[in-house]
Amino acid sequence: MAIKKNIVDDIDKKSKLVNKNKKETGKRKNNKEKEKNKDKELYSTKEVVAVMIFSIGLGFLMCFGCVSLITGKNYLSVTKDLKKVVDTYYAIVDNYYGELDKDTLVDGAVEGMISSVGDTFTSYSDTDSAISFNETITGSYEGIGCSVANLSDNNSIVVVEVFEDSPSYKAGLRVGGVITKVDGESYEGKSSTDISNYVKNSGKSKVVLTVVRDGEEKDITVNLSKVEIPYVNSKIIEKDDKKIGYIGISLFSSNSYKQFKNKLEELEKEKISGLVIDVRDNSGGYLTSVTDICNLFLEKGKVIYQLEDSNGKVKKKDTTKEKRDYKIVVLINKGSASASEILASSIKESYGGDVVGTNSFGKGTVQQTKKLLDGSMIKYTTQKWLTPNGNFINEVGVTPTKEVEIDDSYLDDPKMENDNQLWEAVNLIVK
Repeated sequence: MAIKKNIVDDIDKKSKLVNKNKKETGKRKNNKEKEKNKDKELYSTKEVVAVMIFSIGLGFLMCFGCVSLITGKNYLSVTKDLKKVVDTYYAIVDNYYGELDKDTLVDGAVEGMISSVGDTFTSYSDTDSAISFNETITGSYEGIGCSVANLSDNNSIVVVEVFEDSPSYKAGLRVGGVITKVDGESYEGKSSTDISNYVKNSGKSKVVLTVVRDGEEKDITVNLSKVEIPYVNSKIIEKDDKKIGYIGISLFSSNSYKQFKNKLEELEKEKISGLVIDVRDNSGGYLTSVTDICNLFLEKGKVIYQLEDSNGKVKKKDTTKEKRDYKIVVLINKGSASASEILASSIKESYGGDVVGTNSFGKGTVQQTKKLLDGSMIKYTTQKWLTPNGNFINEVGVTPTKEVEIDDSYLDDPKMENDNQLWEAVNLIVK
């Protein structure tokens, strides 16, 4: 397309020259009229059209050529490969006797292609699901900063979590409050999802929640703003006159590293003797996030994990000067997957820490995402990862150094005092 522009520019320059010559020859004698006409016809109409057509065609070929060189794909041949799909689509659209939703047809075609890969973690998400996924993995969204759920006994909608420093927290919303109305409309008999969808799609800058708590009903006005999801929490556990740091990570989002580092520095100011990192039921997240967290602990040059594809293996090593030397125990269970398993295996094999709990999920592959033109998204597997020692844990999981099943008492009443896996981790640090 750049060549087309240059040629057109040249034609413009020639046109200016013709006009200049025309003025000059008008002042000359009639016996020079033939020379004037010759200058005026420097480019005939047919010649200009021919040059333009040639330019467009050359630009088209150059465009496809550049794309082919950059991507390594020949899109003319790709179009031929997809002719069956295109033919099927138009045969149905042009001839089907009933009503059709074209978007549904296209979604079905993409979903069929994805499912044919035969990989559990290669998937397709429609636009709404892609937006939700993006909010989750980036760790922020536009909203009020709380979580609600339906109670099983009477189906009332109750506030189960209020994010720290969120608009809901600042407005006075607290855990345990039952939401009966939103902007004056009753939500009795509706689901918690209905409230979430209303807040998200109302287009309003604030909402009024009617909340019943401790027998008192009150209206709480909450402003919508950008909310950072708190995926990391921390606390100090004291035992045998020692302070043990605890950090729980529920997801490795794009902001989890920042949250983790802030919490870690706060704990270290309290002079902790060791650290428990809890990734139980953490399904994973960004590879960069878990890499950055591991960099906080390992010595420079230590292997965090290995990546393998058709080109071979690459070892990802700690390149930072930052490190720790106190005892670390990682808590895992069957719900710990992907990035959680990278953290556990890295602390186990390269840091020399302990892993307590039960075998993890066993996801040893790496995915990439691609946003499609309509906002939908595909996720596809590109590599597999290995532990620092070269172990492939796919469908096997990370094996704890100390296997501990969770007690029924914790399942019945999930509080810290009943968490026997946590206390086993604490005991390993203080002994």
